[in-house]
Amino acid sequence: MAVSEGDRLVRVEPMPDHPTGAHLCPKGLAAPSLVHHPARLTRPLRRTRPKGDSDPGWQPVSWDEALDSIAARMGDIRDRFGPEQVAFGVTTPSGTHMSDGIAWVERFIRAFRSPNTIYATEICNWHKDFATRFTFGHDIGVPDFAHTDCILLWGTNPSETWLARMAEIRKGLRAGARMIVVDPRRTSLARGDACWLPVRPGTDRILALGLANLLIEAGRFDRGFVTQWTNGPMLVRADDGRLLRGADLVGQTGVPPSALIAVGASGTLLAFDAAAGRWLQASEEPCLEGEWPVMTPRGRVLCRPAFAHYREQVSACPPERVAAETGVPIDRLREAAEIIGSASSLAYFAWNGIGQSADATQTDRALALLVTLTGSYGRRGGNVPGAAAPFADLSASNCLREAWTQRALGRDRLPIGPPSQGWVSARDVYTAILDRRPYPVRMLFSFGGNLLAAQPDPDRARQALCALPFHVHADFFLNASAAYADIVLPVSTSWEREGLRCGFDVSLEGMRWVQLRPAVIGPVGQSRADVDIVQALARRLGLADRFFDGDTDRGLENALGESGITLAQLRAEPAGLRVAGEVALDAHRRPGPDGAAQGFPTDSRRIEIYSERLLIHGQAPVPPGAGQARPLAVDFPLHLSCAKRVAYCHGQHRHLPSLRRLLPDPPLLMPPAAAAARGIADSDWVEVVTPTGSFVARAILTDALRPDTVIAQHGWWIAGPADSPYEDAHAMAANVNRAMDTGREDPVSGSIPLRDARCQVRRWRDPDAPPPAAA
Repeated sequence: MAVSEGDRLVRVEPMPDHPTGAHLCPKGLAAPSLVHHPARLTRPLRRTRPKGDSDPGWQPVSWDEALDSIAARMGDIRDRFGPEQVAFGVTTPSGTHMSDGIAWVERFIRAFRSPNTIYATEICNWHKDFATRFTFGHDIGVPDFAHTDCILLWGTNPSETWLARMAEIRKGLRAGARMIVVDPRRTSLARGDACWLPVRPGTDRILALGLANLLIEAGRFDRGFVTQWTNGPMLVRADDGRLLRGADLVGQTGVPPSALIAVGASGTLLAFDAAAGRWLQASEEPCLEGEWPVMTPRGRVLCRPAFAHYREQVSACPPERVAAETGVPIDRLREAAEIIGSASSLAYFAWNGIGQSADATQTDRALALLVTLTGSYGRRGGNVPGAAAPFADLSASNCLREAWTQRALGRDRLPIGPPSQGWVSARDVYTAILDRRPYPVRMLFSFGGNLLAAQPDPDRARQALCALPFHVHADFFLNASAAYADIVLPVSTSWEREGLRCGFDVSLEGMRWVQLRPAVIGPVGQSRADVDIVQALARRLGLADRFFDGDTDRGLENALGESGITLAQLRAEPAGLRVAGEVALDAHRRPGPDGAAQGFPTDSRRIEIYSERLLIHGQAPVPPGAGQARPLAVDFPLHLSCAKRVAYCHGQHRHLPSLRRLLPDPPLLMPPAAAAARGIADSDWVEVVTPTGSFVARAILTDALRPDTVIAQHGWWIAGPADSPYEDAHAMAANVNRAMDTGREDPVSGSIPLRDARCQVRRWRDPDAPPPAAA
């Protein structure tokens, strides 16, 4: 709850009855100092000096002048060269004020028809929200931690990053749930009775397959769920790796050509009509193992069930090998498998910890299939997908046509990854700017974000931003990236504008909560909300009809869909209302329009253990059991990973005094033995060197860490004092991204191994003085 006095936000207090309001993190408590910081942008600015000049020569301009100039440039590029030559940048809505404005911004980008948005999704949310669809057909779903028997946290630490979700975890623990924490660090959640698996960075796929192997070998998996609700029984051809279908059979009548084929224990072929969601024969249970010859028009072809292919890969990951590669002791592996195998339900969550790797998609698949073995997905106490009411998609995510996304940067390389949805990597945009490949990008419009601090290749980013013909940046503050803009627009914080939220995904009950949060104070200076900015630009670009003719309330009413709640009701209840519906449990079992169980939204209407879509695009259809670990080198004998801390979110907040006091310097968690071997004491400034670069940090010695691993924190880009109104935008010495390798990427998503580098750490030459800022 926000408390204001006149036009000043005074403080923020807990709201125990709100799904996310019971606990406040230091960032929430620091809200007044952010809103009223002397460095806030308060009016539009135009550059008057060349890019790269230490002083941009900012000149205040009116909103009309700024918007007219921006719209004229956008329209000219669209009409002369095509909308794809305008790229956009959108900061993450996770933990930022973009949370309630991103749908409007995305709607604007799609109405403009640009397929090129830098969203950082490939190193953030794409794997939990979209790679899971290769398996479940849904996103990861809402983990029902409060009602589960087993909590599995994989490379995520809600005690630092998501306090509302932490409250749900505590409910589950109080009710007797067991907890497994997979993390190189022994986080606060990994202490006590939790089963901590100290995984070596970059080996998560092997660990997930190894745990699956223990469950399958012991028969501690839900065979009935796997048989009935996955494509595990469906036969796979040995000659081309495709699923066997009715059209492949010789001498079979009455089988639709598209039907998927399984086999019973007697050798009888069984047909599953995916379109109708039913078996055409129900004489016997389909097999999950074995090998059968099937007569096809090409001759006799050996076939095996999809589950047998999966089991072959997990069998390549016995405990001894998994322990050797991942660094997790065998007894811990067996303990974790016992917890999972004996639990009646399992709820899990994973995010950046597995998403920032060169093997992120297959790692996500391996984890999703481990969860599938428990039969928990969609059930109470598991991860439940869906919404509590039929809300409408204000972002118009389905409106970006295939013909436009075919032009997305990187689409040829990542055909089923983020570019297919209009999300591209910053690296591909830099190439388009600097090398004009595959076509030039002539303009970048950034809504928040800080590419120099948040993305790899900061040196190339600086070159691209200097070379960019036109750059607009909308934000609260000038940051390192905004310093290269041609026009800067001041944006109001969430305390200064209305914001609609249809469901809070901390819990199933939270998904029922709808809130139209009112403005607490008026806009600071001349700042405007993101929605007002895109509405004004839409009018100038002839897109007003896509924006409800400028009527924002009509858009919000549209977003509420058929929820049964109106804007008038929400304005009368600013804390929010519960919708009458609920997130459906076991939705896959419910009858669809055709009367059959609706199943899962995949081609087979089942969870896909074997992904034919991945196979068609040259990827392994089941997560491979081949080795994942890369050996350490003599010159770089330590694993380097990174993690978030409660004081900051990404590159935000470093200039807020209360938060800077909590964590004044960029940290490097370091095992005491590794530090002693290098003559490093606690709080010493150190230099972290990788094969591709270096950065500086302060050593924090801790034994709650693997002995061969150090943990940094990304997002540091300032080195000035916390109370300075303007920080040095070029102070990048602490930027972790300066040392990250972009030469390896996930072949599906384009993610890069930000959590899996090799490094050496050495004491800074003068430990009593901070290192100089790097230009």
